[in-house]
Amino acid sequence: MFTSSSPLYVQLKNYILQYIESELHYNDQIPSEFSLMEKYCVSRTTVRKAIDELVKEGKLYKKQGLGTYVAGKKIEQGLVDLSSYTYELKKLGFEPHYKLILETVEPANVSVASNLHLTISEDVFHLERISIVEGAPLNFTHSFIPYKYVPGIESHDFSKESLYAVLKEQYQISLTKSIRSIEAILCNEELAEKLEIEEGRALLKFNGQVTGRLNTGEEVMLEYFKTFYRTDKVKFYVAQTSNLHS
Repeated sequence: MFTSSSPLYVQLKNYILQYIESELHYNDQIPSEFSLMEKYCVSRTTVRKAIDELVKEGKLYKKQGLGTYVAGKKIEQGLVDLSSYTYELKKLGFEPHYKLILETVEPANVSVASNLHLTISEDVFHLERISIVEGAPLNFTHSFIPYKYVPGIESHDFSKESLYAVLKEQYQISLTKSIRSIEAILCNEELAEKLEIEEGRALLKFNGQVTGRLNTGEEVMLEYFKTFYRTDKVKFYVAQTSNLHS
């Protein structure tokens, strides 16, 4: 079947791409490794290398223990914008929803208190949820907000509501500034389960602090968050304007 001088895995990769483009859609499962071995008369090593290359390129993604699926176009998001994540996704034509993992009021630990400029054990609202777009997890976020600024916020259903919209509409808090650090990490077992990917895959981890202006006019440290993004689903860009003069 293979006649080119290119490596077998490259030729198989091209066949799989043609099959995806002609017969499959986003989130469709591709044939099993064994089926591909039989159909194209190649080794398991060749099949795995071809699939791994397509996963790295963002054409396919794997669900732990379930198989390999066709990936959609990556979602592009600006790093400079400070707005509701739900709003940004809807602007791009997506209808996101959230899987709520945790929604509680708890004492701040040392790290959270430090990032929010609070005393240790001061109450914070802790929200954990998974963003889901087109049926697949996009990211997993821990968010912490000083409870003294948002009393009663735990009564909201954040599997359906936008956090920033609630802050604006319910508490008249406006966002003013965000500082985010980004690092590449490897996915551990817990994150692999939540994001439905293989353990050891690359993720982007964001640590962030958001300041906000209360309805009294006071500017405060409003939110500390940690977000873990699937790199096969999203990419970030920075828009810059030049102030160089000739």
